[in-house]
Amino acid sequence: MAYGVFTAQPLLLSSGGFSLLGTAHLSWLVACAGVVALVERAHARARRPRLVLLTASVVMLSLLASEDALMIFSHTFTKVWWPLHFCNFAEYLCLVYSIRPSHVCRELLLTLGLMGGMAAMLFPGWLSCPPYTWPVACGFMEHALIFAVSWCAVREGRGRFRLRDVRVSLAFVAAYVLFFRWLNALLGSNYGFVSGPAYGTPLEWWYDALGDPLYLLPYALCFLVAALALNLWASSWSAAARGRGGGRCEKGAQRTGLALPHRGGGHPCA
Repeated sequence: MAYGVFTAQPLLLSSGGFSLLGTAHLSWLVACAGVVALVERAHARARRPRLVLLTASVVMLSLLASEDALMIFSHTFTKVWWPLHFCNFAEYLCLVYSIRPSHVCRELLLTLGLMGGMAAMLFPGWLSCPPYTWPVACGFMEHALIFAVSWCAVREGRGRFRLRDVRVSLAFVAAYVLFFRWLNALLGSNYGFVSGPAYGTPLEWWYDALGDPLYLLPYALCFLVAALALNLWASSWSAAARGRGGGRCEKGAQRTGLALPHRGGGHPCA
């Protein structure tokens, strides 16, 4: 069927897509890398870095709203297109963090944001759409912004991560999968791709090989391994930062003649 740049995504699914890691996909990945670098640089240099994150969060949610508006105007915004995927929750978390940062939110952005943003850019769920249309542009740009804001949030939390923090992400994902397996069956939807695979992704390969629900096992295993790896990296990075901070405090105390507390004393850098 004929389509335009601003055609709603449900109407593009049979209009011809693009290949995984083909020319169009690689071009979008370069654009995504540019967006991530721009946000990271702006955040690092800004006098009010939280305002940079708030701006990026508002932009990503505006792109999401524009996609929904196209579907509403074309009467294709049904219950299977509600913004309830993993990455939609990451978008909401980006906004929440930019307004009221917390370590729980930062931990979820470490896993859902970094992992989900990267996975969606590498294995986009919109491969069946023409590559240079508004829904595809929004898909790539939203996930690039998710990744960028999440990276900045993780960098702000350097020194605070512990390996045990991974429990927050695991609990959230377990609750999400259980709830949306039930809701997907009720609505006939596929939020989080926990009731079926996304076209052209590894989920489709596992689904063809194992069927439903066994394809969820490698899906869950990949998330578990990646979440543990990210938290191990973040906690090691934090431990190194705390160690350097302690060293600087000790040297400063020696120079000024201040006595450092021993057992039972408070930490001078706390």
